[in-house]
Amino acid sequence: MMFFIFVLSMFLLTGCWDSMELNDRAIELAWGIDKDKNGSIKISTQVIIPSNIGGGEGNGVSGGSKGKSFFVETGIGKDTLEAVDKMQTKLSRQIFRGQRRIILIGESMGRKGIKDILDTYTRDPSINLLTDIFIVKGGTAQDFLKTTYPLENIPAIGAIKEYNQIGSQKTVSFLNFLLAANSEGNCPIMPSIVFGSTPSSTGGTSGGKPSDSNGFRIGGIGIFNKNLKLIGFLNVKDSKTLRWVTGKLKNIAITSRVPNEKGYLSLDVNKLESKIQPVMQRQKIKILVTLSGQGAIRENNTGIDLTEFKNIAIVQKVINREVEKNVLKTITKIQKNYGKDVFEFSDAIQRKDLNRWKSLKKNWDNEFPKVEVSVKANLTIRRIGVTGRSLVELK
Repeated sequence: MMFFIFVLSMFLLTGCWDSMELNDRAIELAWGIDKDKNGSIKISTQVIIPSNIGGGEGNGVSGGSKGKSFFVETGIGKDTLEAVDKMQTKLSRQIFRGQRRIILIGESMGRKGIKDILDTYTRDPSINLLTDIFIVKGGTAQDFLKTTYPLENIPAIGAIKEYNQIGSQKTVSFLNFLLAANSEGNCPIMPSIVFGSTPSSTGGTSGGKPSDSNGFRIGGIGIFNKNLKLIGFLNVKDSKTLRWVTGKLKNIAITSRVPNEKGYLSLDVNKLESKIQPVMQRQKIKILVTLSGQGAIRENNTGIDLTEFKNIAIVQKVINREVEKNVLKTITKIQKNYGKDVFEFSDAIQRKDLNRWKSLKKNWDNEFPKVEVSVKANLTIRRIGVTGRSLVELK
């Protein structure tokens, strides 16, 4: 009887009828979206070449004598699906999106608006919403996908690692962008990538061209409005300030002068925290931003002796004032130039007084620039290094 039960169960069990061999898949790591010249959508994909991965140590990206570890293919269509279908006809293998690491958007596409093209990305179950997303500043997504990176075989991996090196937490996922886009008061932001390894003389507000530059770098943050149109960029310094205010920064270096002293003093700060407190008045809304953290002195080019407790108190006070001044300057700049709440002040107001928020939300874009903001910094010096006074001052 057990034998017949076993035989019968074999006819009832299902198998992997729709499986696909690995050799029939084109493994994609990065995906680019651009606006074509005639207004159509250009989709680009960066596909790895498995035989060239780790094949040599020569120049890193090129895999030694074996050549590049990836290639780029494109497709153009009236919408994303049509562009992808045209791109697929150029590939001998089916595109596999399960390993996709980043989505890139060209600046021209961002300026036009990405609201319409995001529909397919929220419907397709094969797309991972935790994929990181970047805006290519001063260039196209296709340009980025073709750019080599000295330290990584795959440029897409280099972009993610470089972003993590500037102290930001891993909160650049496509899902977070969608959540901010659907928030009642906040406006979505997206980290930007710039071609070239050297910031411009204007503070990094303009991107280079892939033809005359080597590699790429994180350029700051792109700001989008509620229609998901790119309206401007923040440089790296202002971007770090924004991340700190919203509680999404791991560490930051702060350099400041000390009164009556020559040279500079730098503090490496970690354990960063932020608290946003709305103060609701009859006709006004005030926001108090409290920033805290602790760190170690990494450089002291002044004559001040940090082995004396009173001097540490002086330095803490100076650095706190420096932070308060710079953070308030960034917040005021965004209020004046963009008028978009990227600091999540609206969320704090909702938690504080939901009824007041209901009366504000329809006109929040007009109210946000009028909000009076004050900043309070409470940074603590935990370590001063192995020396007290600067070595250049020692006799």
